[in-house]
Amino acid sequence: MKKRIRVASGLFLVLLLLSGAIIIHAAEPEYRIGEGEKIDTDFIKISTFLENKGSIRGDLITFSRVLISQGAVEGDIIAAANTAEIAGQVGGSIRAGGVNVSLASTVERNVMIFGTNVKLEEKAHVKKNVYLAGDLITVQGTVDGNTHIYGQNITLAGNFKGDVYINDMHENSSLNILEGTNISGKLVYRGEEKYQVPSNVNVAEYEFIEIQPQVSSESSVGKTVYSYIRKIFTLALYYLFALLLYKLFPRYFEKAGNFIAQKPASAAGIGIAAFGSMIGGIIFLLILLLVTLFIFKGSVFMFAGLLFLFAAIVTFLFAEIPVSLWLGSRLIKDKKSIPAKLALGLVIIWALKIILQILKGVSGVSGLVGIVSFIFNAAVWILGTGAILKSVSEIVKGANMHAETELEAIEELE
Repeated sequence: MKKRIRVASGLFLVLLLLSGAIIIHAAEPEYRIGEGEKIDTDFIKISTFLENKGSIRGDLITFSRVLISQGAVEGDIIAAANTAEIAGQVGGSIRAGGVNVSLASTVERNVMIFGTNVKLEEKAHVKKNVYLAGDLITVQGTVDGNTHIYGQNITLAGNFKGDVYINDMHENSSLNILEGTNISGKLVYRGEEKYQVPSNVNVAEYEFIEIQPQVSSESSVGKTVYSYIRKIFTLALYYLFALLLYKLFPRYFEKAGNFIAQKPASAAGIGIAAFGSMIGGIIFLLILLLVTLFIFKGSVFMFAGLLFLFAAIVTFLFAEIPVSLWLGSRLIKDKKSIPAKLALGLVIIWALKIILQILKGVSGVSGLVGIVSFIFNAAVWILGTGAILKSVSEIVKGANMHAETELEAIEELE
C-alpha cells in the first residue's frame, strides 16, 4: 500500500513536469498582474511565469512553471507549477500541485497541496482543513480545522486547533515536532515505529497506530513505474500528432470541440449510434465471412474487414481530441489558443485515467473505482466519437460542395 502511494506521488510529479514541457510552446512566456491592478473575473492562464501583485475577484487557475501570488485572490487558487509561492490573502480554497510549494498567507477555506517540498510558513493561517502530501513537509503556521499529512519527512512547529493525522509513506519516514508546537485536538500517528511526543510540546490527546511493513517485489514496482512513464511519453507523442491534425484541418478541428460544448446531447446521440453501428458491423462481418467461404473470394471479406477496422481505430484513437478541446475551452477563454486548450484537456483526461488506475489497486474501493473508470472512458468515447463523426460529415459535405462548384464552373466555360 505504501509503495503504491509513493508511486502515485512520484508519477503525479513526473506527469506535472512533463506535461508542462509539452505545452510550453503554447503558453505565454510570462504574465504579471501589477500592484493596484484588478481582475474582476476568474483569471485563467497558462504561462512559464505568473506573478500576481494585484487583486483577483474570481478564481486564479493556472498551469505555470513558476507561480508567485502576493496579491489578493477572492476566490480559489487552482494551480499546477514547478515552483509556487503564495503570500497573498485567499478568500476561497487552495488546490495546488508542484515540486516546491510554499504558503505564507491567510486562507479562508481549505488547503490541499501535493508536492515534493511543501511548506506552510509562520504567517500561514488556514481557517478550515489542511491536506498535504509529499516528501518534505513543514508546517509552521496556524490551522483552525483538522490537518491531514501524508509524507516522508514531516516537521510540525505551528498551532493546530483541530485534530492532526500523520501518515508515513516510507519505511524510513521521520516525524519531528518542535518545541512550542500546540495541538489542541487529537494527534493520530500512523507509522511503523512508535513516536514519543516531546515533553515541551502541548498535545491534548495522542494515539499511535502501528502499520506492518509490507514486503513487495521491487521488480513489480519497477514494472508499474515503467508502465506509467511509458503512458506519459505516449501522451507527449499523442499531443504532437494531434497538433499535426490541427495544422491539416484547423477549421474542422476547432469545430469538433465546439460541437460538444454547444450540443452535448447531439454528440452523445451520434456516439451511441456509432457504437450500435459498430456492433452491427461486427455481426455483418461474421455473416460476410460465412458467405465468402462459399460464394465470394476472401479479398471481399478482407477489404470490408480493413475498412471496418480503420473506422474503429479512428474513433477509438482520436475520441479524446475533441473532448480535450472542450475541457480546455472551459478553462481557457482565448479563442486563438487551440494548442493550449488541447494540451490542458489531454493532461486532465490522462491524469484522471492514471489516478483511477492507481485507485483500482486499493482494497475496499476497487469495485467502485472500476465502475467510475468504465463510465468515464465510455463518456469520453461517446462524446468524442460523436464530435468526430459530425466533423467528418462536414468535411465530406464541404468537399462535395467544392466539387459541385468546380463542375458548374467547367460547364459554364464549355
